[in-house]
Amino acid sequence: MGFSLEYLEAFTAAVEAGSFSAAARRLGKAQSRVSTAIANLEIDLGVVLFDRSGKYPVLTQEGGHLLREARSILHRCRAFSEHADRLAGGVEPLIRLAVDELMPSSILADLLEGFPEAFPDTDVELLMGVMGDVGEMVTSGRADAGIELPIGYPADSCDWRLLGRMDFCVVAASHHPLAALTRVTPQDLAPYRQFVAVSREGQREPEAYIFGDRTWQCESSHVIKEFVLRGMGWAGLARHHVAGDFRAGRLVELPVTFAGGYFQSDICFVWEKGRPLKPSAQWLAETLAAILQESRHKR
Repeated sequence: MGFSLEYLEAFTAAVEAGSFSAAARRLGKAQSRVSTAIANLEIDLGVVLFDRSGKYPVLTQEGGHLLREARSILHRCRAFSEHADRLAGGVEPLIRLAVDELMPSSILADLLEGFPEAFPDTDVELLMGVMGDVGEMVTSGRADAGIELPIGYPADSCDWRLLGRMDFCVVAASHHPLAALTRVTPQDLAPYRQFVAVSREGQREPEAYIFGDRTWQCESSHVIKEFVLRGMGWAGLARHHVAGDFRAGRLVELPVTFAGGYFQSDICFVWEKGRPLKPSAQWLAETLAAILQESRHKR
């Protein structure tokens, strides 16, 4: 069976236009060429597609069954061709985005919700990390770009752009002894276990914020929050991460005397040093910056 796409186009056009001559006009071809294409398709398929006994060709029952598949094949071929054209024009088939686990899932959803419309042929792979993990994934080539909350500035091995900032606060369970204090100094914190976020490469929170005589290090802020909820110690956590627990009375923000009671971390978009951002990564950076700015104004 060796029928061509031209045969299928002639077949579907004849059905939609109502006659071979009208199909020829639609396709910009001679009527004889359309008639020959349909006749050859019938020979190749071994099926009569049109009843030609009347003034106009009438689709047979067999032709009706095959029409939907013919349209589906043509649609897929057009999509295939358009996809190839976009790839030839520099559209990447996949972007691998590393994201710090502290980024709110709602903001990530807002960011990626419009991505399929802007880049219909680019798939997304999301990789999660903590602190320096994001930059390491970009530097090693595991990720094409990343959304990082760096300690200080991003690594020199990456180019970066500041997109916004995230607020942190010091928290403990409402039944923890620290929760009863109206003023919390570093000396008050020291006797109690502190939970500290750490990356796979060993990076952890700045030493300036390590006050506990005993520290447990963990790669997941979600696990740290669970420990704190159980009264096992205290920690500095992203404000958005604990807002619901504040409202429910499960956690309290400790009135610490340092850093004005809270501190911030930069949110940076990072990519391989010396390389220009690809269109999809550029779109992600600009869209995230706008989302972060809007969410800040709503507070």
